[in-house]
Amino acid sequence: MKPAYRSSSSLPLIFLFFSLSSAHNPESRGNFKGCFSQVYAFGGSGTDTGNAHFLGALPGGDDSDSSSSPVGNSTSRLSDGRLVVDFLCEALSLPALPPYKGPYAGSTNGVNFAVAGSTALSTDFYVSHNVSSLIWNSVPIGFQTQIEWFNTYLIKAGCKGSNARSCKVDMERSLFWIGEMGVSDYISALHSSIPPPRLADMSVRSVCRLLKALLDNGAKNVVVQGLPPVGCFPAYMSSKSQQKLDYMGCVATANKGVMNHNQILQHKLKTFRKLYPKCSILYADYWNAYLTILMNPKRHHIEETFKPCCSHEGKFTFDLPSLSGSVNTSTCKDPQNFISWDGIHLTEAMNKNLADLFLNQGFCRPSFSELVRSKRIT
Repeated sequence: MKPAYRSSSSLPLIFLFFSLSSAHNPESRGNFKGCFSQVYAFGGSGTDTGNAHFLGALPGGDDSDSSSSPVGNSTSRLSDGRLVVDFLCEALSLPALPPYKGPYAGSTNGVNFAVAGSTALSTDFYVSHNVSSLIWNSVPIGFQTQIEWFNTYLIKAGCKGSNARSCKVDMERSLFWIGEMGVSDYISALHSSIPPPRLADMSVRSVCRLLKALLDNGAKNVVVQGLPPVGCFPAYMSSKSQQKLDYMGCVATANKGVMNHNQILQHKLKTFRKLYPKCSILYADYWNAYLTILMNPKRHHIEETFKPCCSHEGKFTFDLPSLSGSVNTSTCKDPQNFISWDGIHLTEAMNKNLADLFLNQGFCRPSFSELVRSKRIT
């Protein structure tokens, strides 16, 4: 059942105004072919093209070769098809990024280090607060692991046989995409004793540690995604406890926490731009991009904004057994009409819309086209 829209002062209307007005002023779709020869991706389940699968966290175990598919499937990607990072690579005329833990990590076009279910906060923090992971059996994989993987990759593959200068040039010619970092934290911490302001501050610090590590290793072109309105995810909205809804019909407390996260992150990125003036550091406005589609679904060929396509015995919720392809799950026949795939993760159709907004319609700031223009000049 679709929640009714409600008026509320809990979320400033300026955020919605930006999202709706921006869609009326799209950039001309740029020609991004050949702009970058390599892409390196980091993040959570919205960016993972197979690492969690090869680590044995998802249905199908670690012996399947499903992630060799250019669009993946339910065992290699938590979606019915392509992710934002897949559409990014298509726009750059590059093949899909292989997962770091997969058999194709020697690709010359880049590597994906993102892991589904990974958290911005450390595993020790969650153990001390008795918070369990949504996907992992015990504690989640922290984003520090992705930094370690990246450093190992540079030594063993990325800069193998190259001197320091050549390696730095390769890094400068690459695009680094930091996907949503913190969604698992906000969902895992649901109903926990962790104060939302503390969660926002600590998770942004983790994003900044990763960003600094990349910049210090020579990265020059970086896109950092903010977080979406997780209070609009079925996993949040199906909570048994009574939740105050915002003007969009979503859980107000969750969205307020995420909005605080995004504000802190944008402030930190301004500081990074001053510290690294020769680098292009973009903010991908996931929040407003998501709301643009949510509030104008038909314009984006979406019909179902809240109900998940894939669910566990028809329940309006999410848990690990609800991952598509698991026992007792049912999948809709028309996922292209849905925003949500399984309650937390998005459909290919939603990811395609988001990628278009990020790359072509000004939902990156500075714009992605501006990044490309500046790169071609240099």
